[in-house]
Amino acid sequence: LALLVLGGVFWWIRPSILGAVAPDAQVIAVLPFNTSGPGVELLGEGMVDLITTNLDAVGAIRTVDSRTVLHRWRQRAIDGSLDLEGALAVGRDVEAGSIVWGSVVSVGAEVRLTAELYSVKGLELARGRAEGPADSLLALVDSLGLDLLRKIWLAREPIPNLRVSGITTGSVDAIRAYLKGQQHYRRSDWDSARVAFGEAVEADSTFALAHFRLGLAYGWSPGYGFGSSIARRHGQLALDYADRLPPRERMLMQAHALFQDGKVEAHDSMKRYVAVYPDDPDGWYELGDVRYHALPLLDLTFEDLVGPFDRVLELDPSLAPAMVHPLELAVTYDDSATFNRYFAKFEAAADSSYVQPYSVGKLYWENPDSFLIAIANVERAGARLGGAAMMGSYRSSEKTPDFILSGFRAAFQSPDLSDRDRYQMLAMSARILASLGRLEESAQLYDTLWAIDPNQPEASEIMGAVIAGIADSSFAARVFSIMASPPPIPGVDQLVQYFQAQYALSRGRSVEARRLVDQALAADTSMFPNLMPHLLSAEQGWADIIDGDTVGGIEKMKAGLNEAGYGPGPQMDYSHALRFALSSALAARPETRQEGIRRLRSSYWFGDVLIIPLAYFLLGQALEAEGDAAGAARAYAQFIHLWENADPELQPRVESARRALQRLSAEDVN
Repeated sequence: LALLVLGGVFWWIRPSILGAVAPDAQVIAVLPFNTSGPGVELLGEGMVDLITTNLDAVGAIRTVDSRTVLHRWRQRAIDGSLDLEGALAVGRDVEAGSIVWGSVVSVGAEVRLTAELYSVKGLELARGRAEGPADSLLALVDSLGLDLLRKIWLAREPIPNLRVSGITTGSVDAIRAYLKGQQHYRRSDWDSARVAFGEAVEADSTFALAHFRLGLAYGWSPGYGFGSSIARRHGQLALDYADRLPPRERMLMQAHALFQDGKVEAHDSMKRYVAVYPDDPDGWYELGDVRYHALPLLDLTFEDLVGPFDRVLELDPSLAPAMVHPLELAVTYDDSATFNRYFAKFEAAADSSYVQPYSVGKLYWENPDSFLIAIANVERAGARLGGAAMMGSYRSSEKTPDFILSGFRAAFQSPDLSDRDRYQMLAMSARILASLGRLEESAQLYDTLWAIDPNQPEASEIMGAVIAGIADSSFAARVFSIMASPPPIPGVDQLVQYFQAQYALSRGRSVEARRLVDQALAADTSMFPNLMPHLLSAEQGWADIIDGDTVGGIEKMKAGLNEAGYGPGPQMDYSHALRFALSSALAARPETRQEGIRRLRSSYWFGDVLIIPLAYFLLGQALEAEGDAAGAARAYAQFIHLWENADPELQPRVESARRALQRLSAEDVN
């Protein structure tokens, strides 16, 4: 009797001890199914996604991410197949307690699904089967999942209703197109991915995951890009239809929507996501993507930037999109080892048409002159690698931005270069020359630019030089005049007032700046109505710092810049001086100096070339104040390296840096 009582008690409490399902089934890896018959070829790997989504978070079950499983499968599979021992080994590789594998067979209009659930020790835990019309595939997947679940369910409450909730479509055509799109997306074949995901949402306009992936594909595609209207539209549609998604996918889409809007909150959202789902390659990829684009608003090291992508490589080395930014960062930070490590993976995973443009990155170290010629002849990758090389030249003690200028001059001779590309190269050359303190040469190029197109004064970039104190007031007046010249552009008055306020702030004239900010806030029209209030608020914070409220001013500047965000275009182009002023204010206070130092070291991106040399000068001062003599000496030396050929009127600042170096050297000797 006692044994019976104990047995009954154990039966009653065993779900709380063992969980809702058998212990070996609490972590399941779904392996590719064998397929036979017409129309089911894509379902071999497709069933991994479908059943993984179907069973995840049911009771105590956690399914291993499908990308991780597929990677391990491909490593072990010979001719695309494995025997039972090989399949069990894959389960152990991904630290699962059990595996699901099976078959999909089509006969006429019917489909038969069969599956077995094995513990990784080889014990069969359950066997399931479902068959029916091919156009009822998702219902069949649900039936198969329920059949398996009944055999392993321990809880007293009823078995949950299953549905492939992450897929949220009953259209077989939509499912097939989605699975095809996934294959193309993973290989960075953006054109084919857009077509396939487009077919999926055409077959079912409420298919949330297909909209999500379609937005990602547009975000990577030449002519569209991150933050483009169509990428954001599909990201928003995914969120609109996300109510039927499980928490995991919904959480990812919510974070991605913040990212597409350029919101700094996306960074915290993605950090929370990977904390909850540490084995999800998509989550780590999204975290890395946020950090890459939001760098100007965050104080991050090279390791912080590459770390999430390294985690993706551990989990899923076949996800080619996660390898692109590390290749660019490796060039920016002059790290050939990281470039070679990622390129080897990229070459194996990506579509060959996308690999070739990035292969020119190797020339940056092997043959720099050839690199500069090569990047002019590849489209989007060339522009991205060229921008990375430009940023890297400001960090290098061997190359200077003159290295990039020589590449522009060589590429300028190419007969294949469009007029717009020539204009952009002239504009970038003028910007680089200004950043090096070579204002006379820069002004000559700007004269040429304004003669070509008086409505494209590149005013935001020029103002970076003016406000940072490189250029003089007459140059500033000329810029303001050109910006406001006819034909008038609606809202340009507000923009002129915004830049005039920055100019006043850079000269310490807070009263004048506040008046201009008030006028800009009261403007009837705005070129950027969702952006300018935040940037103008940041200017008010700068004025507060000048007037003595350093703590409150810093917080107001941070809040304004964070609300403005980091999307492509005016968010970054119009905030150079504000971000520089914030870094300067942080570095000047002992309590916030370390944050200021981190920002001065790394928080600059492609459009910030005008203020990077000055950031080195301020970095030297901050590190010297902090007692880091060696770091300060390196920073001063880099500033001198960049400004050694600056115009005569700017040489006093170079001499100041030289005196600081001498002082540090003398202290080191003593």
